[in-house]
Amino acid sequence: MPRDEIEARREAVAMVLSGEPAAKVAADLGRSDRWVRKWVARYDPADEDWALERSRAPHTTPTQTPSGTERLILKIRERLMDDPWAQVGPVAIAWELHKLGIPPPEIWTINRILKRAGVRKRRAARAYVPKGTPYPAGPVLVRPNAVHQLDLVGPRHLEGGVPFHVLNGVDVGRHRCGIEVLPSKEEAEVAIGLLRLWSRTGLPKVAQFDNGQTIAGRGRHLALPVRLCLHLGIRVRLIPFGEPWRNAVVEHFNDVFDKRFFRTERFRDLRHLAARAAEFEAFHNTHHRYSALKGATPEEWERRLSFVPRLLDPGFQLPTSLPRRGLVEFIRLIRSDRTLKVLGAKITVPEEFVHRYVTATLHVRTQRLVIDCEGSRIETEFPLAP
Repeated sequence: MPRDEIEARREAVAMVLSGEPAAKVAADLGRSDRWVRKWVARYDPADEDWALERSRAPHTTPTQTPSGTERLILKIRERLMDDPWAQVGPVAIAWELHKLGIPPPEIWTINRILKRAGVRKRRAARAYVPKGTPYPAGPVLVRPNAVHQLDLVGPRHLEGGVPFHVLNGVDVGRHRCGIEVLPSKEEAEVAIGLLRLWSRTGLPKVAQFDNGQTIAGRGRHLALPVRLCLHLGIRVRLIPFGEPWRNAVVEHFNDVFDKRFFRTERFRDLRHLAARAAEFEAFHNTHHRYSALKGATPEEWERRLSFVPRLLDPGFQLPTSLPRRGLVEFIRLIRSDRTLKVLGAKITVPEEFVHRYVTATLHVRTQRLVIDCEGSRIETEFPLAP
C-alpha cells in the first residue's frame, strides 16, 4: 500500500482529534466525510498498525464444513473400509451421518474431503462382459416410469428367526427406488406390496421381473402379481432363467440395500424394519447421484423433467379374475434341446432358434403365444387357466 495513503489516514485522524470538524477535514484532504469517519472509528492508540488495510475476507465461511464433521467423515470411511461387505463411497458415508442424527453435507462435499485427505480407494469389481449372443433389449435411455425392474429378495430373518421378504423396485429412467417389507412371498402379499410401491413411484409401462412362481405363475396359470399388472395396463416382461444380470439396475440396488442398510442395523421387529426401510428409501431418492442422470439425484431429475407420474385410481381393488387383455413377454435362451419353457409348458421351436434368445409374447385376449427370434416369427395357441 502507498505510504502516502497511510499518512493521509493518520493526518485526518490527528486533525479531528485536535478539534476540527470531520467535514472540514474531508474538504481539506479531498476525501469524503465517510472516509474520514471510517478512519476515526478505526483509530486505536494501542495498535501501531491501525492505519493499515485489513483483509476483507469474511471471518467465517458459511459453506465450509466444520472440522469436527470432516474428522467424523474420515473416521466413518476408515471404519467402512475395514468391512469387506460395506459400501464406502460418499453416499454410504452420508447415510452413516444420517443415522447418527447429523445432517450430511452434499455428496460432492464429502467426495472433496476424501480426495483432500488422500484416502485409499477400494478396488472395483470386474464388470460383466457379455458373451456375444444378441439379446432382445430395449433402448438404453428410457423415460421415467417406462420400465420398472422389480425383485423379491428373501427369505431373510430378524433376530429370533422372524422371516420376511423384501420387494425392491427401481425405475430405470430416473433411478427412483421403492422398498416394501413383506411378511411372506404369497401372491397376495406381493401384489399388495406392488400396489403400495406404485402408490409412491407411479405406474410403469413395463414391469420387469425374474421367474419366481409367486410372481409369474405356473401350469398355464398367471399369478396374481402378473394379473394385477395386466389389469393396470402394465406390460409384464420376464427375464431369462438364471440370468439375474438382465435386471442389473435392481440387482445393484439389492446389493446397496443389503450392505448399506440391512447389515448395518438391528431391527426390533418387522414394523421397525419397515419404518427404517422407508427412511432409507427417502434418503436414497434425495441423496444418491447417478451418472446416468448427469449427476442428479432421482428427485432432482424429476424436477428437471417436470415429471408427473401416473398414479393408481383411489378405489382400485386387487383383481379376482383373468384380465380381458394384456401382454406378457417371456425372454428365453433356446438351448440344444430346442425347448421353450413358458409357465410350465414346453414348446418345441425350429432348429434355427437354437443358441439364440427369443421373445415369446403371450396375448391374453386371444390366448396365443407369438415367438420372435431376430425377425423370425411363429405363433401357437396357448390357453390359460382361469
